[in-house]
Amino acid sequence: MSNVFFRILVAIDESDASNEAVAFAARLAREHDGQLIFCHSADWLPVITNLAESGMAGDTSEIIDDLKQEGEVLLDRAMRAAQRIGVHAQRHLFEGNPAERILEFAADAKCSLIVMGTHDRPALERLFVGSTTEAVLRGSAVPVLTLRSGTKRTEATRRCFECIVVGTDESEPSDAAIATVLEWGPGERQQVFFYCVAGVGDDEQEQARRVVHKALASANARGVSADGRVIGGNPGEALITAAQQRSADLIVVGSHGRHGLQRLFLGSVAEHVVRNAPIPVLVVRTRESVPLASARTTTKHETSRV
Repeated sequence: MSNVFFRILVAIDESDASNEAVAFAARLAREHDGQLIFCHSADWLPVITNLAESGMAGDTSEIIDDLKQEGEVLLDRAMRAAQRIGVHAQRHLFEGNPAERILEFAADAKCSLIVMGTHDRPALERLFVGSTTEAVLRGSAVPVLTLRSGTKRTEATRRCFECIVVGTDESEPSDAAIATVLEWGPGERQQVFFYCVAGVGDDEQEQARRVVHKALASANARGVSADGRVIGGNPGEALITAAQQRSADLIVVGSHGRHGLQRLFLGSVAEHVVRNAPIPVLVVRTRESVPLASARTTTKHETSRV
């Protein structure tokens, strides 16, 4: 069993993308004999705050209880989905900011992978509101696997990730992404393709060729058969196009975890791929690139059932 599939945490909500994440994570757990954990956080503070600002706040206990009950219903549904394919799972209900609770629990429980659905949001809403998935991607020290609603998945008769496209560059997160893929068993990565996106300049092309050569050398040292190419275009779109041409089952990218104004002006290949890829995306970061924990002091509460 690969270390990355040892303990799989699935963060769930009421969306279709979340339902797909649940089903896919259960399949991964079955394939790898991994531990499966479902979690949901009842984030009641924004609701109570909005009511208070509108002058409608009274006894809020019923609202909080309703949100917690909705969470239990979602967890019940996830547990049944796992049971239908013969997978045992654990469940945890939290209270508070979902991204913070997910990251805290993933660290405390030593989870090896976080699986989440990601929502299609209008650009301005994404910019000013953000999302739980994006916050987890920026803060997670372990790989995060994302699926959009309608994500293309492999047939039930095949392994989940037989054909893998890996985006490479000269960064430590890219090295971590390559290492993550190379540690998987051979049945999980029958085809591996390394792509480096470069401009048309001779120096950029030569640098990209060195990046691909390094990735191929790492694969060869592990006895992994792989192919590598230098391609052009917008990095995110080029990787997605390459994956579609290869009929890949997964795109793997490293992420620098840019945030704030730096992210706004520089953009992020990982974020573009996560938002637009029609297949699952695995985002890998080095621990050194993970920002310090938030200073929020929201009270944490958890209930769990197996």
